[in-house]
Amino acid sequence: MKVIKFGGTSQSVIGYKKLVEIINQTILTDEKLVIVLSAVSGVTNLLEKFLETKEKKYIDEVILKNIKFVDELNKEYPSNEIFIDDIFTLLFTFVSDYETNNDVYLKAKIIGYGEIISTHILYQLVQNLSDKKKIILGNSYDYIKSSKETSKLYPCVEFYCSDEILLYLKNNQILITQGFIASSPSSKTIILGRGGSDTTGALIANKLDAIEYQVWTDVNGIFSADPNWIINAKLMNEVNYEIVQEMAGMGAKVMHPYSILPCKQKNIPIKIFNTFNNNEKNTIINNSNEKVFCVTSQKNVTLFKITSLCMWNGYGFVYDIFKIFSDKKININIITTSQFSISTTTDEKDINILKEVFEDLSEKYQVEMTNNNSIVSLVTNNLEELDKYIYLPKIEYEIIHYSPNNLTKSYVVHEDKTNNIIKTIHDQIIKN
Repeated sequence: MKVIKFGGTSQSVIGYKKLVEIINQTILTDEKLVIVLSAVSGVTNLLEKFLETKEKKYIDEVILKNIKFVDELNKEYPSNEIFIDDIFTLLFTFVSDYETNNDVYLKAKIIGYGEIISTHILYQLVQNLSDKKKIILGNSYDYIKSSKETSKLYPCVEFYCSDEILLYLKNNQILITQGFIASSPSSKTIILGRGGSDTTGALIANKLDAIEYQVWTDVNGIFSADPNWIINAKLMNEVNYEIVQEMAGMGAKVMHPYSILPCKQKNIPIKIFNTFNNNEKNTIINNSNEKVFCVTSQKNVTLFKITSLCMWNGYGFVYDIFKIFSDKKININIITTSQFSISTTTDEKDINILKEVFEDLSEKYQVEMTNNNSIVSLVTNNLEELDKYIYLPKIEYEIIHYSPNNLTKSYVVHEDKTNNIIKTIHDQIIKN
């Protein structure tokens, strides 16, 4: 049993040609296969914009983007023409209902519809190119479940893959299914959050005890920095589950943070493949002890510096401060403390909510709030050694923070210094 996930950038003629090849090779064996698809690149963003504005031009763009993709596939496979007009009927119904109904579960149906479209496209494509009797189109709503009820569009709840998926595979060899979409205990449609297709695949791999989980994307794997502008960034051959989870949590974009644990629990290797090359080299995520490092960043961060003499030998102030953030439903990135001050960061984007927090905090404390910061992080399982090589005399930073698990050292800097500090840290480590 293998599980493979194709991301949005892999929704292309090249990507689907590889999927057809994988499917046909699998059919020649007794092996079972689950294919998890994201929406075509850019579609989910357009659906989000529609939810924000109710402007139907974004729905038109969704339709045009998918029709263009289908036209490209039809040119590549002229004897196997794909028709998707009927797929949009239900989307039009949801869009019409949304004019008078802002229900969060209707929003979830709309924002997850890109995955519905892409799985229908692939399923139609393989009907005459493979043994269709062995292939079934699934509905992730039936088997990706949340453990608790939620009324949030992007809930922070535990998800799992249920036994219902076994029914789809009982008499079929290959299952094509959606990422991102799930259901609540009361059978309401919900979604896993942006990047949730990674997690869908991992949950399925865990449930089915897959021998491996493949993630197909537009890069060869995980690099020591963004290879698009750090020219000497190094590809990691093997990297530990825990390190990748930490990297993802600190801004690395290859894997979603929640997608690591389900595979780690069953010791299922995660292999990252590039849809657009021959994959002579790629990254495998497993229990490796290989020493690795990654310099990554989180941008658009707001920094709060909170000071009061009353903190010295006081009690309850930490609870008091962070209850204000909690009441506003604002997430926190990092926290540093001293005898008289607390500094903390958030990637909350709503400036009005941030101002409310500033005003509430200012009733009791001296508060400084600055926007347009970045968190630059060195993530490594060799922090004590690599930390010796970092020397930043000419770079001003607001905070230095060490994670309790001794895997990350972070710097909070103004955004215009982000690229400079990443390059400096990376170059200093590479040279040593």
